Formats: sequence, C-alpha cells, structure tokens
Amino acid sequence: MKNDAVLHLVLKHHWFDKIVSGEKTSEYRECSDYWNKRLTNKHYDMVVFHKGYTNTTATYKIASISITTDKNDLNLPECWEIKLKNRL
Repeated sequence: MKNDAVLHLVLKHHWFDKIVSGEKTSEYRECSDYWNKRLTNKHYDMVVFHKGYTNTTATYKIASISITTDKNDLNLPECWEIKLKNRL
C-alpha cells in the first residue's frame, strides 16, 4: 500500500453512507477540465473517500476509471466513472 497511487475525494455525507453500505459501487465525476486533467492518462490504485471535511474516511481498491455514457448519479450524458472493488 505504501507505493500505491491514491485518489482522495470528499463526499457529502449522503453519498459517503451509500458507498460504505455497499448500495453505491461507483463514484461519478463530471467531464470538466478539472476532472479531465486529474483523471486522463493517470493511474490510481485506490480511492480514499472523506465524509465531508471530517476525519471519517473509507478506503477502497479501484476496479477501473473510465468515461461512461451509462445512467449515473449526476444525470449527465457523459461522465467519469470510478468503479470500486473491495474496501480496505
């Protein structure tokens, strides 16, 4: 885990709780300049979700990061999808 590339994401409490409960297995981000620069041609091994700006976190292995046109939480025609594996 020491040399793994880690993506840190701050979530609203509602979305954080859905991920931790297992109800939500992917996190979505808009295809904006900011997220395109942060995710294009980058490799992340795991993601650390922060419950708002508290000390509560949850760490997951990442299955994949890609652009999707499937139905998503953001109701956008295209967005980034971060598919989660198991919680660490």
